[in-house]
Amino acid sequence: MSMFYVARRAAFSVAPKAFIGLKHQRLIVSATASAFQSCCRKETIKETPWVSSRAATSVAVYTKSNENLVKMLEDEIQCAFESDPPTEDPKPPGTIPWEIEDMLGNQAVILRRKHGNEDIKVEVMSGDMGGEEEEEDSDSDIASVESHVYLNVTISKGEGPFLEFICTGYAKEVSIDAMAFKHPQKNTSDEGDRIPYDGPDFNDLDESLQKALHKYLEVRGIKPVLTNYLSEYMINKERKENINWLKTVKEYIEK
Repeated sequence: MSMFYVARRAAFSVAPKAFIGLKHQRLIVSATASAFQSCCRKETIKETPWVSSRAATSVAVYTKSNENLVKMLEDEIQCAFESDPPTEDPKPPGTIPWEIEDMLGNQAVILRRKHGNEDIKVEVMSGDMGGEEEEEDSDSDIASVESHVYLNVTISKGEGPFLEFICTGYAKEVSIDAMAFKHPQKNTSDEGDRIPYDGPDFNDLDESLQKALHKYLEVRGIKPVLTNYLSEYMINKERKENINWLKTVKEYIEK
């Protein structure tokens, strides 16, 4: 028994040394492999410069694209100034008895004036040239391509109710498309649930009443003399807005 125990003990005493030797051998192999792989990765990166230059190429393409776009916008601005330049004012100040509010960047122009105890406000929008569908009637075809402006006329007396006219102004006439008698909106829940009656369809009114309402507007300055002026004014405004839009986009791209 004693000899068998000695032999077992001797075997166990030798085994740890062998295990430790094997462990050191594996560590050496593992470290050598890791060093080799790291070296290979470095060599691969050195031999493939496109990996590090991809970002630089993207920036170069982005910059070149912006430069081309800016150049095209500059050419468009120059062309607009040379081919159809806007003027400061199509007619001298004081041509019409209206105060004009025109802010660059807005489509609409606002006109204001006093008439006795009335405050008159006109919102003006440019009409489309030939944008309407053609009719079989030749007179309708002519009217569809005629230069015109859209007018939203409000006539008020103080803070109370007011008259509103939706009109289209042509070279020789101002047509009333609709009219309404309105009350100022109140910020209450009860008022918001109600749909007020603004009046009948304008074309359903008696013909003599329609003529009287046209005269009512004419006396207050809503007539062809005004709409002809506004047609020129809005054409000139369109030129200014177009150039301003091009400049704004160019400045944004250059930032």
